[in-house]
Amino acid sequence: MTNRRGFTLIELLVVIAIIAVLIALLLPAVQQAREAARRTQCRNNLKQLGLAIHNYHDMANMFPPATTRVTGSGATTTTAASWIVRLFPMMDQATAYNTLVFTDNDFTMERGKNRAWQTMSTLRVAGLNCPSSPLPTTRTQNTNTATRGLPVVAPVTMPTSIAIQTTDYVGIAGAYDAPAGGVANDTIWEGAHGRQVWNGALVVPIKGFSTVGIAKVTDGSTNTVMIGEQGNFRKDCSGNPVDRRTSNSNGGLWAGGPGGEDPGDQYYGFWGNLTSFRAPAGINYDADCSNPFGTVPYWYGDPGYHHVFNSAHTGGAHFLFADGSVRFLSQNMSQSILSALCNKNDNTPVGEF
Repeated sequence: MTNRRGFTLIELLVVIAIIAVLIALLLPAVQQAREAARRTQCRNNLKQLGLAIHNYHDMANMFPPATTRVTGSGATTTTAASWIVRLFPMMDQATAYNTLVFTDNDFTMERGKNRAWQTMSTLRVAGLNCPSSPLPTTRTQNTNTATRGLPVVAPVTMPTSIAIQTTDYVGIAGAYDAPAGGVANDTIWEGAHGRQVWNGALVVPIKGFSTVGIAKVTDGSTNTVMIGEQGNFRKDCSGNPVDRRTSNSNGGLWAGGPGGEDPGDQYYGFWGNLTSFRAPAGINYDADCSNPFGTVPYWYGDPGYHHVFNSAHTGGAHFLFADGSVRFLSQNMSQSILSALCNKNDNTPVGEF
């Protein structure tokens, strides 16, 4: 009878150790490959948005408005459609777009005029969320009495809350001009989400400003950014992670307001799905709570609330340029260069970046 020799305990432990070492060596490579794939998908998402914007430009001879005009004086709760909604016919969402009514300019989800909430709360548009982002892809908000009182078509019943898609990509209205020293030192509190400007490629057609066509991008379409990433948590003054995307507000990615005009002719309020660059709030910037005024964006008692560009990708974020190209910009890049890229006509040489 032949005796069969098995593994000794030591040999078994050696084999297990070898396997563990191989896994330890291969796992980071697998994770890097997965992140590279997610990063490529994020880049492609922005490329598709760029294609939709240029198709819109071919049709209208201008880029889409950041939102439609909000009329009246004083603060207003009227909410208009965002620039993303204007692109829906170019993103295989013409059916959803055609169900919407734009005459009253109201896309506030709690109000839901013309039963637009039925479309907005169920539609999920592919390509508007970065696969690397840890942020939620929807926001849930309560409907109000006015919405629940609207007639509905059977068998639909009016919900008490609705979930609306958010996005990790934000339109760029421009950049604040920083004084000497490179810091925009604005001590005026102008809206919970920061003040907007009109020197970028996606602007609100209000106060004499009109929507922008490619001819107005005098710095060159390769030197002007239109959309940037907002795809990661930021830290508040207590070190807690917070979702500060402009789409994380009433109406999600659909809404482009609210906003208003004050008697001093200063535009204030916030525009959903839109931001303006302001030093020192660069790429992947967290709030500096040491000074409520001066060198940090600070509005309504909330330090660092001004929306900045951020991503879950290591080292920077993706940006869509006006020529339709997508580039990954480093979080360590010069803020003066980033400011110049956000401004379509400041005549600032940017060189290599």
